[in-house]
Amino acid sequence: MKALSLTLVTLLLGASLVGCGGKNAPAVCGSVDTLKSSITDLTKIDITSSGAVSSLETGLTTVKTDFDTVKTDAKSQFAPQVQAVDGAYSALQTTASAAKTSPSVSNLAAVAAAATTFITDVQTLVKDVQATC
Repeated sequence: MKALSLTLVTLLLGASLVGCGGKNAPAVCGSVDTLKSSITDLTKIDITSSGAVSSLETGLTTVKTDFDTVKTDAKSQFAPQVQAVDGAYSALQTTASAAKTSPSVSNLAAVAAAATTFITDVQTLVKDVQATC
């Protein structure tokens, strides 16, 4: 089930996250591309491996740094989308911490569900930003 969830998340990302381009593109276009790469790396983590939770935490730290750059570059133009990603990130971080403390099937399933919500919210932000690139 966990592998299926991550596979689904990876497919969703691959289908919907395309890069911004152009010489005169706003800074947010580049920062969204960097965030997209971090998210892609995060989805490559095998949630069933013994070091999955630690890898997830490291990946989330990178994603958070990249997302903070997007927030700065996006300013208030994308405030609702940024707030949604912020909330989803917090939920994902909380479930990942719980899974690290107690790596049970139910906690890992909660991580997968939180990751799906987070990815969906990031996809919305990326799509909306890309429309301006």
